[in-house]
Amino acid sequence: MKSIPAFSPVRIRLGGRYRVVKTVHDAYRLMVTEWPLKEGPALYRAEVTCLDAFNGLADAGEARKKFLVAATEAHLIG
Repeated sequence: MKSIPAFSPVRIRLGGRYRVVKTVHDAYRLMVTEWPLKEGPALYRAEVTCLDAFNGLADAGEARKKFLVAATEAHLIG
């Protein structure tokens, strides 16, 4: 079984509460199921990078960076 790529925790405010995201899987799941924006350039890039990380084409650190930009785009950080 393949391991789930992990990264340094990211704290976001989503759905009225704080969430700590630690893995590429959690980041991707949040973006496709609970994200307040349904589209946006940073969101799209973050989703694609997470999928790439699942397939070994990107590392978890890159997925984290893109996730942070998407969270900023959605006003979930701060």
